Amino acid sequence: MPYSIVYHSKAKEDFTLSKIDMMLIKAKRFNKDNHITGCIIYHDNEFIQIIEGEEQIISELYHSIKNDDRHYDVTTLIETPSEQTLWDDWSMAFYKFTGDQKQREHNRMLLETYFNSVNDEQKSSEVFLTFKENVLKLLDI
Repeated sequence: MPYSIVYHSKAKEDFTLSKIDMMLIKAKRFNKDNHITGCIIYHDNEFIQIIEGEEQIISELYHSIKNDDRHYDVTTLIETPSEQTLWDDWSMAFYKFTGDQKQREHNRMLLETYFNSVNDEQKSSEVFLTFKENVLKLLDI
């Protein structure tokens, strides 16, 4: 049974987009090797992330995330067993809402497409609702 964690955190000032991109390269490799799926949203130096996979691996990964000094105020929004993962094909989707208005709007449309791609059962799950609600709040939509 998959295990899901959604959390919010704030990036430290020196955790730049180029450093975030480098972190994501490593995370995608690790996640693929460990059958972890997830998505991370970045906006105004804040993150919302969902990670899903086998409980022990997710718990160990989240422990590491909470102790990572590149961000702070790590707040668990939900941590729970799940019936299934939200997006089986994402080793780590990443949306950064930076750049000009056109780029931000494009990313919002992509994100909405992914929200809509979740199956009907998952759309009513507490994990999905928590993730979506907090992403929309972060993006002020």
